[in-house]
This record gives sequence, structure tokens and C-alpha cells, in this order.
Amino acid sequence: MTGLLPGFRRFIGYVSLVSRRRRFRRAPDLPGERFRAEVVKTVDGDTLHVRDERGVIHSIRMLSIDTPETHFLGTSQGPWADAAAARLAELAPDGAEVEIQTDEQPCDAYGRVLGYVISGGQLINRVLLEEGLAITYIVAPNLRHAQELSDAARESFTARRGMFSDPSVMLPYEYRWSMRGQSSARLVGSLSRGEVFDLSERERIPCWDRVFFFDARDVRDPFVRVAAERRARGEPR
Repeated sequence: MTGLLPGFRRFIGYVSLVSRRRRFRRAPDLPGERFRAEVVKTVDGDTLHVRDERGVIHSIRMLSIDTPETHFLGTSQGPWADAAAARLAELAPDGAEVEIQTDEQPCDAYGRVLGYVISGGQLINRVLLEEGLAITYIVAPNLRHAQELSDAARESFTARRGMFSDPSVMLPYEYRWSMRGQSSARLVGSLSRGEVFDLSERERIPCWDRVFFFDARDVRDPFVRVAAERRARGEPR
């Protein structure tokens, strides 16, 4: 019975998480595609709460990056999760003025604003990648800064900076998928080549070059779905 408890707790935690988030699916009322705001608090390495100039508080999920989990279904990814959270708190301390820039999808299914966070002329999303405290998690059709963020992640991965120096660290999205037993994405593409594969074939693409597709309808130029039979024959797309 004792051995069943961790799995049962994860299941209860997941149900609770989904139940809470379903209450926040309504798209937020934003001042515009770019807006200034004051940091209320940081939540973890890639999430923060801000107050816009109207006094409205928004939960911001930073676009195109993913940091190790500090509290997912009652678990943590440990020191690298804490390091990413601490660094975001330094880059965007409580009370700091930041600019939020959205992309094609201004919010996610849970009502969080999807945004690039700019402070002091710095794109904080990129800084976390440059320091090896995040990996790219680019989701189509939100591609505004995709290339520069991919380049930053590649450089950190190659130089083994931050969490990339530790082979025991799972990529955050892989960690979440393993805990849930399923993934959010259906397809994965190569940003540099434009080829799109089934998610199960993601190891064909370096982690910094991946673009995820939650909806097959988002596969559009310059991306092309590569059929399984053509891959088997080694034919070009």
C-alpha cells in the first residue's frame, strides 16, 4: 500500500491542478501587444505576476523558455530549479518595471499571459538561456524571437553552462510529461530545417532546435510535415 502512495498523490495533485486551472481559461484583457507593468512577484524560473498600468494583475508564463520545475505535482527538480527561480527574482525583482511583449497567442489555455519579459533593455527570456538556467520550449505559432533564443540555448548547451553541465537533469518539459504520463504537444519540428515529425521522434532534433506543435493546423510555412514512409525511404521533404 505504501508503494502506491507517491503515484496516488501525483494523481490527486494533477486532478487538483487541472480543476484549479479550468477556472482561469478566460483570455485576459490586455492593454496591448506590448505593455509596461510592475513586478508583483516571481513564482519560479519562468513565471511571474505583474500589475499593468491599470492596476490589473496578470500571471505571465515566459514564452519560448522552460526552466526546471520547483513545484510540479508536489515534486521539484532540485537545485537547478531553485537556481533558475532565484535568478529570475534577481532579474525581475518585486517592484521592478518591465515590459511585456506578446506573440500570436497572447495567452494559454489557463488564462496566463504568454510573454517575453524585457527589463533594462534585456530580454530576460534570453538571459536565462544564455546562463544555462533554461532550455528553449518554442511552441508554434509563437516564433517572434525563436531564432535568437534557439541560438542562445545552443551556445549554452555546447559550452555546458548551468544545468547543461549536469547530465542528471531532465529537460523540464520531459520531466512534466514523465510525471503526467502524457505530453501536451502532438508534433515537433526543426526550427533550422523546417521539418516536422511525430513527437515520438523528437530525438532526431537537437533540444535547442525544437519547435512544438500542440495543433497540427499550426504546421504552416516554413514548416512541412515529413511523412513516415518518406523518412523510411530517406527521401527529401
